[in-house]
Amino acid sequence: MTTHADLLLINTRVLTLEPAQPDATAVAVRGETIAAVGSHSDLTHLRGPQTRTIDCQGMTLLPGLVDAHCHLLALAASWQGLDCRPPTIGSIEQLQAVVQSRATATPLGHWVRGFGYDDLALVDRRHPTRWDLDQAASQHPVRLDHRSGHAMVLNSRALELAGIYQDTPDPVDGVIERNGATGEPTGVLLELAGFLRQRLGQQWDKAGFEEGIQRLNRELLQYGITSVHDAGPGNDLARWETFQGLKASGRLACRVTMLAGVSHLAEFRAAGWNYGDGDDGLRLGQAKAMLTMTTGALHPDAAELAEMVAEAQHRGFPVAVHAVEREAVAAAAQALQTVPEAHWRKAFDPPGPKGEPSLVPPLGNGRLGGILLRNRIEHCAECPPELVTQVRRCGATVVTQPGFIYWNGDRYREHVAPSLLPHLYPIGTLARVGAPLAFGSDAPVIDPDPWPAIASAVTRATRSGGMLSVTSPRGPDVSGHRKRAYPDQGVSVASALRMYTLGGAFAEGSQLRKGSIRPGKLADLVLVDSDPTRVEPSRIKNIRVVLTVLGGRVVWNDPL
Repeated sequence: MTTHADLLLINTRVLTLEPAQPDATAVAVRGETIAAVGSHSDLTHLRGPQTRTIDCQGMTLLPGLVDAHCHLLALAASWQGLDCRPPTIGSIEQLQAVVQSRATATPLGHWVRGFGYDDLALVDRRHPTRWDLDQAASQHPVRLDHRSGHAMVLNSRALELAGIYQDTPDPVDGVIERNGATGEPTGVLLELAGFLRQRLGQQWDKAGFEEGIQRLNRELLQYGITSVHDAGPGNDLARWETFQGLKASGRLACRVTMLAGVSHLAEFRAAGWNYGDGDDGLRLGQAKAMLTMTTGALHPDAAELAEMVAEAQHRGFPVAVHAVEREAVAAAAQALQTVPEAHWRKAFDPPGPKGEPSLVPPLGNGRLGGILLRNRIEHCAECPPELVTQVRRCGATVVTQPGFIYWNGDRYREHVAPSLLPHLYPIGTLARVGAPLAFGSDAPVIDPDPWPAIASAVTRATRSGGMLSVTSPRGPDVSGHRKRAYPDQGVSVASALRMYTLGGAFAEGSQLRKGSIRPGKLADLVLVDSDPTRVEPSRIKNIRVVLTVLGGRVVWNDPL
């Protein structure tokens, strides 16, 4: 058996994110894994006649990034629909115009889909209604998805196809908005994406779907994203089989962990699938549960949530709870902290190399039948100080989205109470108390580009350059040679990188396989044109990926 490397990356600044060996200048890869990390001279003995050598020209090599919360198929579909995001669309009249134009070019019976409208950004300051859409396209079913992913509007034809009429009761987990005088559905639906999928199936055509998948694959790799967690609450066996097909055909290169909709666990178990099943390319993750305030009260309530969590744990699935509002965050932390002790056995991951502390927190994460049970709180958007300790004590990994600060921060500054702004996505506070953190994008709610998100995790700067919260002096910057004012909720660049790499790996229980650059780990690597720890933090958002390596193979390189 050869001891030569298949791939050698030299003349690079390697940020390993490994405390025992934080820096290096060369990496050797054999097969799918990292064979050695060190200097060029250290690794020359691994060069053989078949070794591919890449001169990185002094650029920076990082572990492949992990988007720990996104919605892959929705992202692929969004690129095939109408772009209704601000500032492209600023009024209902403009919405009607683009819908009418698309309908004119669409065969009868086919759906007209749009994505990203924002009622707060429209001059009308309201959601469009079925009647607004009927004026633009009455003969086609029309569906427009809100930028949040938690609301949509259907025209009358689409409501009819979905079987939603005046006497249709609200589903238990969503709201059919109605006219206050007549009770007639307005077309606005809240938290009903899964409900519609059950009634209508998928609403994209095959050719459009394939085009969307091709773009999805390309964009993730050019952003340096090598692993993703699909966090759809409606993820069922059919969705799992779709991902199996995409992976088997090679159409989707990045590694996927698919969270399972909590209401579909029996379906997975009946088909022989359990938490953690799969391989490095596609794995079944936690049970996804939604905890919302859509109806004005928590749904499900605290008792129902505790029962849901216990039932999932009984089936062998840890739980990922969607919790945005402070009431939901508190309820999620409480439910995950009070999982019955009978379901747990104290067995934790071994310490990291050379005494590095284990990433596994002391509470809320154990093993059941030898499988690591790692709970999560998704988003944790509103987390004032009185909740921080409770979140930490529950032991769950907080999977949050600093990209919202960049893309939505200006809107937050306009519409959120000033007293709450410092506690939106409070990454700095959560990090200081030791809560495990991982970053995701929630795409297609925002762009999956991780670099503006990493920048905003450090600076708390919005897209316009404004600040989401007050800054305070925080000592020397990461280069160690000058003072800088850091935001109270900001973290260091190194910490932000760790949360977009090793943090995401930890959230799925694979930190021993990926997330840092160390011999024996998967060779998922990203070469970038600037060292994020050395550039001005405001410039991190402009970092460009030059090369992406996945499992030892170069899967994307900058065509320029």
